Amino acid sequence: MFRYDQFSPGALHEDGRRYLPQIVVTPLDAGTDTAVGTRLWLVDRHHRVDPTLVGQIINVRLLCALSSIRMQVPPLRAGFITSPSETATTPLSEPVIYGQVADVLTWEVQREHLPFETLYTELVIRLSERATIGLRTTLSAPRIADLIGCTELLAGHWIEIQRSRIDILALETDCTEPVQSTGL
Repeated sequence: MFRYDQFSPGALHEDGRRYLPQIVVTPLDAGTDTAVGTRLWLVDRHHRVDPTLVGQIINVRLLCALSSIRMQVPPLRAGFITSPSETATTPLSEPVIYGQVADVLTWEVQREHLPFETLYTELVIRLSERATIGLRTTLSAPRIADLIGCTELLAGHWIEIQRSRIDILALETDCTEPVQSTGL
């Protein structure tokens, strides 16, 4: 769950539409390492957000895209953390995200046609008992295992996600169900 704190309508373009509206939300149950008062700055690329809901408690289905991922080094963490390029006093647009792989939906490594390996993966990451976030990314490296710390991520592995573009797939006001941000 999140508290929907702020709506910014985005830039007005020549066609009369506003593009890339943005919202600020406060995670309420997003992992034990998410500091109280952490705020996230999200871009509503798909125009899913109703500006009249500001101030309400909401479920936001989020998807991390274009991310880098790697195995966590203990101690294991879960939640949204301030990245080195940001400060904790402003809403985070590129948080480091820690969590446990709940499900591997897709894992495709290509080795044959290029002088390096590429990985396309879709994962569900558990941040807390009630919160998950989706991840869809492509990585390239001489050896993917060297980049992420293992040959293949499996359910139960703890990972670190960096440099994500976080997309809003849906925003819901019914907060009686656990936050499941998979939506892949």
